[in-house]
Amino acid sequence: MRAILRGIAFGVALSLCACADVAPFECADDSACGSGRCEASGACSFADDSCVVGWRYGAAGPADRADRCVGEEMGQIAQLGAGSEHTCARGADGRVWCWGNDLHGALGELGALGQSADGPIALPMPAIADLDGAEWTECAVAAGQVWCWGEGTSGELGRGTTSDDATPAAIPGLANIVDVDMGEKHACALDSAGAIWCWGDNKDGETGDNAATATAPVLAPVQVAAVPPARSLTAGGQNTCALTMAGEAWCWGRNNNGQLGREDADRAAPAPTPGFAGAAQLAIGGNHICARFDDGHVTCAGMDDHGQLGNGDATATEMHAPVAVEGITDAVELVALDWANCVRRRDGQVVCWGEGDRGELGSGTANRTSPGDPVPLPSAAIALTAGEHHACAITADGCVWCWGADTAGQLCDGPGLGTGVRPALIGACTRSAAP
Repeated sequence: MRAILRGIAFGVALSLCACADVAPFECADDSACGSGRCEASGACSFADDSCVVGWRYGAAGPADRADRCVGEEMGQIAQLGAGSEHTCARGADGRVWCWGNDLHGALGELGALGQSADGPIALPMPAIADLDGAEWTECAVAAGQVWCWGEGTSGELGRGTTSDDATPAAIPGLANIVDVDMGEKHACALDSAGAIWCWGDNKDGETGDNAATATAPVLAPVQVAAVPPARSLTAGGQNTCALTMAGEAWCWGRNNNGQLGREDADRAAPAPTPGFAGAAQLAIGGNHICARFDDGHVTCAGMDDHGQLGNGDATATEMHAPVAVEGITDAVELVALDWANCVRRRDGQVVCWGEGDRGELGSGTANRTSPGDPVPLPSAAIALTAGEHHACAITADGCVWCWGADTAGQLCDGPGLGTGVRPALIGACTRSAAP
């Protein structure tokens, strides 16, 4: 699953959350802050219209926090990785911040499993270069190693156990890793030589072994040796795909709705998918897979019960061969939610299609069988990411915006509000960096 002010301009319901790892001074609730308020991080802030969020930390405390606008602590945001009900960010300085539902320890918040955080929490780990989220797990790449935390009941942490652990830790035996990508309950990593390593749930063969007897969780990384050297890797739901250095698209795992884009077993082994050959990028949703090509067009295969294939057909329930998404000829980035997709166009606009009842499409709550009006962002998007039912964009003005499900504060706009049918802002503007 792969790339955030209350009621301001153009009718968009906006909010920005506090982000602090060192509080100017501590508070347990608003009563400790006099005329101010207690941020989610436990630090007091006070109204200040000159700040993007309208709040500034008190003057007492460390110099890097005192008298600064709320939202500036995270610094430049370079990348986002979203899970089911949580979101994490990689700062340009390599720090990791997470917010939302801490079920199974997904936020990496030591000693607070099962809680929610509507303000980002800084994780204690080395500087990272990449990250991605699963359902209740997060993994990151630091110095060529993969670090994971959160749910481990299906071996998602890659440590040889089925235990949850909120403490980020490196997976033994993996080295020279350049990318990590996560499905619902499995993960895969790509090393510098193009080899793919997978671990976690394997009920559908998503780790690369579809043998009838190989249904138990894979508790430590195993190489998917059948796949030729790869240049990129994508995981999602119960599937994994790789784009090889030779230009082929190899996919494996669940194929009960034809999501692999080829006629194959419901539990398929790694094999080329001709319909996705030559793709520049793949994105995997719940039971569908989409491909973006260099000329800007997008195709999708698999389940279509919410219009997630984007071809405008309101009657089809699934397609076993890729079909073209209507009206998209200029896509430069693609992300998949569980039952929806979004693309970033060459002009920076973001359009989405598929399921919309939780606000996943960035405008209203209706499903769409083809891309509709752009997500109402105030400036051009430069990067996207998506979780199960929410998505986020980094915009050219340095802001990060998220929309969709908000049941546990995953939009970072305070306590879970249910649904964000319009984008919400996270982080101080002009502070983020292109990934």
